[in-house]
Amino acid sequence: MRKLLTGAIAVSATLALAAGAIADPNDAEGTLTVKATPSNAGTKKKPKNTKLSFNYKVDKPGTTVEVIDVLMPAGTKFSGKGFRKCDADELIAGGISACSRSKAGPKGTANARVGAAGAPLNFDVYPFVEDADTFLFYLSQQGGQLQSVVKGEITSGGRRLSITIPRELRQPVLGVDATLTGLDQTFSGKAGKRRYIVSSTGCKGREWEFAGRLTFAVRADGAAVPAPEQRESVVDCKK
Repeated sequence: MRKLLTGAIAVSATLALAAGAIADPNDAEGTLTVKATPSNAGTKKKPKNTKLSFNYKVDKPGTTVEVIDVLMPAGTKFSGKGFRKCDADELIAGGISACSRSKAGPKGTANARVGAAGAPLNFDVYPFVEDADTFLFYLSQQGGQLQSVVKGEITSGGRRLSITIPRELRQPVLGVDATLTGLDQTFSGKAGKRRYIVSSTGCKGREWEFAGRLTFAVRADGAAVPAPEQRESVVDCKK
């Protein structure tokens, strides 16, 4: 269990699906690249299935994430409604095969640095649907045996995906802090008619502005806690 918690701490931090400095949407501390296809938006009556990819790189040592928010622009949203549900306990016990029919997208990756030495910890990340308003992320260590499941809650009418990292994961046994370094995650999926993991219903001003926000936590090493940070990425769209 101790190894599981240590790995989950680092991994949970790496699920910061898109974030960075509010002062500059792309600087040395982080970059966010978002792709959304097709760019031709649907309508409220006929939403369009959308493939959404987040690629985020960050260089901000000495920080640990407490809350991760993925922010969607007007005319797009997340939803698990109508999809086959994945039980978190079954996913933990049986791995990704237990929820093969509940995918919220293809395999992604997450990366972190752990402890003062900055040891790398890399994971494959598999997204699943728990219910209409919740995604599950199954994390499996690359080249190791650590696994964990982290939840993401969908709010604000589908325009916010929030992940709160609990204290026991941010600061594992022995006081090891985890720091986000990058992630690459795609969301996509269809269930029945007009039930989509990501859908578009409009395009205002010929662009969608996606963003992500990180709120940081007190670390075991006593480092100063920075203000929340945000990154934006603009994607061209059309009606």
